Amino acid sequence: MRVSYQWLSEYVDLNDVTPERLAELLTSGGLTVDAVTTRNQGVEGVVVGAVLACEQHSNADRLKVCQVDAGTGEILQIVCGAANVRAGVRVPVALVGAKLPGGVEIKRAKLRGVESSGMLCSAKELGLEVRLLPTEQTSGLFLLPEDTPIGQSIVDVLHLDDAVLDLDLTPNRGDCLSMRGLAYEVAALLGRRSHFEEKAEGHHLDVSDTPQVRVRIESSGCHAYAGQVLQLTGNHQPSPLWMQMRLLAAGIRPIDAIVDVTNYVMLEWGQPLHAFDFATVEAGQIIVRDAEQGELIETLDGQKRVLAEGMTLIADPKKALGIAGVMGGANSEISVGSRSVLLESALFERSHVRRTGQKLGLRSEAQQRFERGVDPAVQIPALKRAVALLQQIVGATPQGGVCQVTSDSMPSMLAHEVCFSPARCNQVLGTSFQASEMRNVFSRLGFTVIGQGETENWRIMVPSRRADIQLEADLVEEVARLCGYDAIPATLPMLANAPGRVGESYKLQKMTRSLFTNCGMDEVVTYAFGHPESISCLRLPENHSLRQSIPLLLPMSEERSHLRRHLLPSLAQVALYNLNHGVKGGAIFEISRVFHPYQLPLVQQPEERHSLGALWFGHTDIELGRPTRAYTFFDAKGVLEYWLMILGLQENLQFTRSHLPWLHPGRSADILVNGVTIGSLGELHPESALQLELPRAIWAEIDLTTVASLPVHAWQVHPVSRQPWSYRDLAVLVDHEVPAESLLIQVRKNALAVMPHLQLTAKIFDVYSGKGIPVGKKSVGISISLGLEDATLDDDSIQRIMDAILHGLRLEYGAELRGQDS
Repeated sequence: MRVSYQWLSEYVDLNDVTPERLAELLTSGGLTVDAVTTRNQGVEGVVVGAVLACEQHSNADRLKVCQVDAGTGEILQIVCGAANVRAGVRVPVALVGAKLPGGVEIKRAKLRGVESSGMLCSAKELGLEVRLLPTEQTSGLFLLPEDTPIGQSIVDVLHLDDAVLDLDLTPNRGDCLSMRGLAYEVAALLGRRSHFEEKAEGHHLDVSDTPQVRVRIESSGCHAYAGQVLQLTGNHQPSPLWMQMRLLAAGIRPIDAIVDVTNYVMLEWGQPLHAFDFATVEAGQIIVRDAEQGELIETLDGQKRVLAEGMTLIADPKKALGIAGVMGGANSEISVGSRSVLLESALFERSHVRRTGQKLGLRSEAQQRFERGVDPAVQIPALKRAVALLQQIVGATPQGGVCQVTSDSMPSMLAHEVCFSPARCNQVLGTSFQASEMRNVFSRLGFTVIGQGETENWRIMVPSRRADIQLEADLVEEVARLCGYDAIPATLPMLANAPGRVGESYKLQKMTRSLFTNCGMDEVVTYAFGHPESISCLRLPENHSLRQSIPLLLPMSEERSHLRRHLLPSLAQVALYNLNHGVKGGAIFEISRVFHPYQLPLVQQPEERHSLGALWFGHTDIELGRPTRAYTFFDAKGVLEYWLMILGLQENLQFTRSHLPWLHPGRSADILVNGVTIGSLGELHPESALQLELPRAIWAEIDLTTVASLPVHAWQVHPVSRQPWSYRDLAVLVDHEVPAESLLIQVRKNALAVMPHLQLTAKIFDVYSGKGIPVGKKSVGISISLGLEDATLDDDSIQRIMDAILHGLRLEYGAELRGQDS
């Protein structure tokens, strides 16, 4: 909220408090001030002048020669090019020697041969916020009211000798979205009295007279509704300049006297008001009701809105007139021809207003205040104040009395009671404040204290304007704020001395990051949010569980509207970005959470699992003696095998054929440890790669939550055998569908069955199919190393082992030794 220092000083004595000092006090009291801005951006020597005559320049079509009375005792001749300059208007005049924002200094000049002794100024040249001014005040000179005193400093006329404090309020301090609330707050911080009520009090309104409007509340979204009908006389006119300048200082655009008064009172009292053209209200009746599903209304911004059930409307018996607490309707807008006005002062349910604004994508000053809570005690005083201002400014006349209707849910306007213990307050804060100091704090805030001693519990009566005070902890915070956080001594908490402990999941993630980066991979961090359609690259059926993602209530954008279920789309975006920016390829990984709902819509917290995603894309870097090449399946497999070996999970590690739809059917594998599937790796399926715009990529994903639950095998160190090893190679013919990994497992199993203490390694060194190989078959070459720790294998033992291996391969997979007749 933007706050005018001058306006605030009308309610609290700030003579000895500069705007900068006030900002420090507010910030230290919990109301952060982001900036203090001076409204005068360098205006000096500019006064009010009256244009007495205006003639066309003899040598320029777009220039006019004006005779101006600026209160200097002589008539000034000033050449001006503004389209709206004419005789009879009053405008800001920069005299010779005057200064304008940007370091501009006004001097005598000759324009096309005609002398000019000064300059007539526009709003932009005065440093005003032109984005908040009406178009007619920004397309030429800034025209002043006809009764503005000639010769008066424009700094005084436009209240430029003011400072604006930009407050960053927390959601609980809705009371400070008004000058009333800020006046109480500043008075409490300074230990002074607030004069708000006596300065901003409206005239008496007779509530006993028969109202001209009838009101009926049919929605739970409205607690109270008050309306006053006013008769207008004469044409519409702008609000006074002083009011326009205060609205500008607060960041609100001046429009006309009626709208400006409602906005001014909202800033003053914190109670949003709205003005309807009463002639458009059918049968003089207001009905506050719930919207029907799909009901349409055109709002004041010219947009047609589709409403949903649960939204609260202001309506008459035939049509909707506005969205309660958010924005009025175009069909009841005040126009030049309006002769009667219905002034609304209502109290709407904050949750209804918030949800309605979110669903419609609307944000207004009134909505902001209703969302945070409006003091029910100001509903009628604010209405009275607005009526008084409209009587004063436009000569409006009240017609009938105030129609005031309340529902059963109307909040109490009386002070609410909160218990407070001075001793417990000191215990919580770690202070030794006296009871008298605490009593003084509550007195400055306008709270009533019932209770005496420091050891007994007090009853604190909190006025309705401070709805944020509900618990004893809230009162403790008030004591801390006003006594000053600097007065609270810095102490270390007394905690039991316990050794720190790092969780297994964290250790696994830390080790994984270290190992993968040591393997030359780069870690990336991407958003945990994505679009539900991004997962279509996985080629899943429509009813697959991975398609059920969790929507966000307040997404940052349409592309980031759901919690992700899979890491591939995110890492693919990183890879594509790098490829499009000239990077030839890379190896990246990410450790992050994926979110699996038990059901949708959510009825319980989703399952969050830590996942490791890795992507190898493009080509490798050029190294000495090694040309660049495309990444392959075995690049990924080697990294994962090394990682699992370091983790101690190399025992019973198995790679089996994968059937995941986003992986290539012949170049992919599931990863199993102790028979438990922990992840998968493989080349992306061509259709998935095409959709992701990656020409070729290798993908791996590991469920770290599952990995963390696996028993880790302790490292076993064996002495280096001094005995020579024996080496045998064999090539077998098997069906094309038999995985090579299965052959290695069978080799190890059969060899150890013959000799349990045998030290054995088996590797695939060749896979061949083609000429000389029967159709449907392939040749698999296996290199086998055999040894014992304390002896040398003889030929008979080796033969027995090899025979057992061949027998097992033949029995399990129908394998035949290549080169022999079957």
